Amino acid sequence: MHIPLSKAHIPKKVFENINQVFASGKLSGDGSFCHSTEEKLKNILKIKHVLLTSSCTHALEMSMLLLNGKEGDEVILPSFTFTSTANAILVAGLKPVFCEIDPKTFNIDINDVLKKITPKTIAIIPVHYAGVACDMEKLLEICRPKNIKIIEDAAHAIGAKWDHKFLGTIGDMGCLSFHDTKNVICGEGGAFLTNDDSLAEKAMIIREKGTNRAQFLKGQVDKYTWVAKGSSYILAEPLAAILSAEVDIMFELNEKRGNIHHYYYDNLKILEEKNILTLPFLPNYSETNYHLFFIVLNSPEQRNSLMSHLRSKGIGATFHYIPLHSAPLGIELGNKPNDLEITEKFHSRLLRLPLYPDMEQKDYETVVSEIIAWSHEIA
Repeated sequence: MHIPLSKAHIPKKVFENINQVFASGKLSGDGSFCHSTEEKLKNILKIKHVLLTSSCTHALEMSMLLLNGKEGDEVILPSFTFTSTANAILVAGLKPVFCEIDPKTFNIDINDVLKKITPKTIAIIPVHYAGVACDMEKLLEICRPKNIKIIEDAAHAIGAKWDHKFLGTIGDMGCLSFHDTKNVICGEGGAFLTNDDSLAEKAMIIREKGTNRAQFLKGQVDKYTWVAKGSSYILAEPLAAILSAEVDIMFELNEKRGNIHHYYYDNLKILEEKNILTLPFLPNYSETNYHLFFIVLNSPEQRNSLMSHLRSKGIGATFHYIPLHSAPLGIELGNKPNDLEITEKFHSRLLRLPLYPDMEQKDYETVVSEIIAWSHEIA
């Protein structure tokens, strides 16, 4: 593809930081770049605790382990999400309960969440799809009286906001991704966020293979040992060095994405007015980070037709998640493909368009012109 779906931006500062790490001789996790980058993120996001992890998947796993749930306890999540969201629930020995999406935002449907809550529900995972906030006001109203924990899957959402608060900082815990395809990257990486001191303390133990090493390094204990269940979730120092340089220009990267997003929206509006496609919807409580741009076609056949047309022109357009409730493991867990009709209806019509910070104007102009050319062919 000469216009890929996504492409990482690597600032020059990365090479300076990496050389500094190699010169130090310390490549394992929890080093100076890890600590300084955690501090940067705490200051930017206005959150009390940030723990860098080896992936957002691992941050989600930590969150699920911190629930201290028992077998049979349930966690509600949208079916339209990446496998990591559900896998984290299974790793902790809990039961995923899939719910519908709002067809406008592709975020969790609050009304369906209400239907899925049972006495066994211990947590809800809102996934902020495409960097657009879920309706956190309604979710907080539901969860707080019932003592149901909220774990934000903000993998798409660094720098995006709900009601002027950064996504990932609103619930009990939040999880970020720094995967190669995200707004801020380090190849593979993530972060666990919380304002709860007790959760942060326990998370440090889980992240350090179940040991109290963090307390030892702070001089709080004279030796460290195995104290709880855990795993190896710490981000390696070279990756933290990359991330440090990326965090420094986070808002600049998001602004570049925004310029492309606005171009797509403004120049494809004519096709929405002709009822050929539907453009993304941004609720008034949400400030997006422009993580991705998608359009919704009128049928799966039209989506596949446009996707084939764009790919034939070297443009990396693609679909997104296959709903988890209808995937092989989802069915094995007792779900049925027709359980979530709205999710099934809309996922098959969604098409993602190329969007990345260094995308040249001629390339996003080409994407739009080819979509318009395709629309003439089907007219």
